[in-house]
Amino acid sequence: MDKARQVLKETFKFDNFRLAQEQAIERLVVHNKSALVLFPTAGGKSLCYQIPALCFDTGITLVISPLISLMRDQVDALLRRKVKAASWDSSLTTEQARAVKDGVLNGDLKMLYVAPEKLNNEGFVQLMTQVEINLLAVDESHCISQWGASFRPDYLKIARFAEEFSVPRVLCLTATATNQVAEDICDSFHIDKNEGIFKTPVYRPNLAFRVKTAINLDDKIQQLVPMLQKRNGPVVIYVTLQGDTVECQRKLSEKGISSRIYHAGIASETRTEVQDWFMNSTDGIVVCTIAFGMGIDKADLRQVIHLYMPKTLENYSQEVGRAGRDGKPSICTMFLCAEDIPVLENFARGDTVSKNSLQLWLDSGVFGVPLAPDGALEANHYTQSKTFDIRSGTLLNLYAQLELKFGLLRAITPCYQVYDYTIRGSDLWKKADKTSKAAKTIDVAETATISGLARMDLVKVTQGWELSGAVEVKASQVRHRYRVLKELPSGKPALIAAMAAQLHEGQLAAENEAIEKLHQVLTFATGEECLAHALALYFGSDGAVPGGACGICTQCTTGEGVQFDPNYNHTVDPTMLRAILDACRDRDDPRMVARFAIGVTSPRLTAAKLTSHPLFGKMVGTNYELLLASIDAECAAAGYEPAPPDSSNFSPPKRKTSASVSKSKRGSASSSQSRSSSGSHQKSTYSPYGNYSRGRGRGGYRGGRR
Repeated sequence: MDKARQVLKETFKFDNFRLAQEQAIERLVVHNKSALVLFPTAGGKSLCYQIPALCFDTGITLVISPLISLMRDQVDALLRRKVKAASWDSSLTTEQARAVKDGVLNGDLKMLYVAPEKLNNEGFVQLMTQVEINLLAVDESHCISQWGASFRPDYLKIARFAEEFSVPRVLCLTATATNQVAEDICDSFHIDKNEGIFKTPVYRPNLAFRVKTAINLDDKIQQLVPMLQKRNGPVVIYVTLQGDTVECQRKLSEKGISSRIYHAGIASETRTEVQDWFMNSTDGIVVCTIAFGMGIDKADLRQVIHLYMPKTLENYSQEVGRAGRDGKPSICTMFLCAEDIPVLENFARGDTVSKNSLQLWLDSGVFGVPLAPDGALEANHYTQSKTFDIRSGTLLNLYAQLELKFGLLRAITPCYQVYDYTIRGSDLWKKADKTSKAAKTIDVAETATISGLARMDLVKVTQGWELSGAVEVKASQVRHRYRVLKELPSGKPALIAAMAAQLHEGQLAAENEAIEKLHQVLTFATGEECLAHALALYFGSDGAVPGGACGICTQCTTGEGVQFDPNYNHTVDPTMLRAILDACRDRDDPRMVARFAIGVTSPRLTAAKLTSHPLFGKMVGTNYELLLASIDAECAAAGYEPAPPDSSNFSPPKRKTSASVSKSKRGSASSSQSRSSSGSHQKSTYSPYGNYSRGRGRGGYRGGRR
């Protein structure tokens, strides 16, 4: 450990380790064993792998991180300290990527940061076989757990990578992991649960947790204004939707309070400018979505306000953890409003695909397409997303399930389908090329099929043109590629239907889990226990709060839980439902129609321009199960058919499907039952929410749903 202490002082300019940093580093450097670090936001997690990376005499430390911006920030900070580190992401030019590769091969780099998706790149994986990986650091490791709030199947591939490369030691890091999630991480990476977990309490005595109730946004603003007028430092106000940032800023401006907005939809230059302004501000106010805050380390942040409920306690803990990092008193306020709940619940429903769409995707989108000449399965995710009404992130997860759960495929290096070229070279090139602008597009996949030439030969030709300076080439339309590991169930409708059912059940479980996590936030905010103590208990830190009472939260100062009635209009308005059905005339997918009713976007609705329809989202406050059951009944009566081609409503393209979903069977009882179960629950188990008020403790909803 002498070298670790030397690196701490000479490179990072710290005199002492914080919290459990020293023990975690000792396990890696001295005992050569893997570890899990559970430190709160800004708890010093990164030093737990950066210091070991500089202690090892040979090899490279590979850091897996999901956020490019955070990777860049960390690399920039390391370079300023004369540490040889690099990140390798999609934003690098060919020359920059080549320089990183050379640095890896010649042993010049001590640390390399990559995203989880990089492990699907065959060239990168091959590169890693030529070097010694002395440590694999996995940031945001809670993403590996299906019990976590941010499950990402690509994280399961990291564990597989560690095993296949016999990585000697792994360090998993997270700020938000329950006991169940921590166990999943340890199981996946073979970390000793008794000796390999290093944890510090989430409790910070300078943070005062407050809960307020409101009937609508105007009521929230009315209560918010005095809080902002009396502020003694910078403030971050979190909202749910991008549009909420503009609305909130406008209402605050009407009250004479200036603020800036930040969300993923504004230009990157503007985001950077707002971020820089806020970092240098002594009393600035930012109204933002959760896109703001990652990588923000502002010690004097005095208030974190959730104007809308956070979707999970994991999110809440991470966001309030940005307040008061200088140790001075800071306030974290959460507003509860009944009309917000259905909007938040609908976020959980946006990714769930109907069983029928899953079956069509498997049958004609995956197993019904011819393999590439090299035997690989190729898929244009952008096209499939629109065709089968599956969000892009969900589609990636589904392919990961085919890889990890069913063992049919393995992701390999993706390729581009289309190359657009612009003539830059000599007059000879310009004279020879008489094609129109539209013709200066090469569909490599189609050209390879027609010509019989190998795809890579065509790519090499276009790359040669570019390297010669004759043309400028821009690649687009990524085609994901998968190596086929087992015989695919092509033309086997029973097997495909069974797979679709399994995938659908998994999605429903994830949907219910997400809604349950939202309910946990309500339970936390309205219970009678000290809020700091309740949050610590959620993350398994029993005894973190002395005496179980912080003395400064809403519950401690009032001596009772917050009274809150989360009930909202849950009945189905038949008149509005009829208007919705008239506007969205397809009857082949009840979930798609339900999304239109409650205002949840999807690729198919976007393609049909229905997201800009005046009725989009008009039934947002309606109970989803009851609404879906009503729509499913309408779809069943119509035989689960899309709208006629001559109707004004969007109709999906004709797709070749197996006999199990052929037109002749769509009206049958068995097909109706299958589609009904794919679209909604057959038996409505809904009962209204019970009131949240003092005396209910933390038992959750009476008659609640899961």
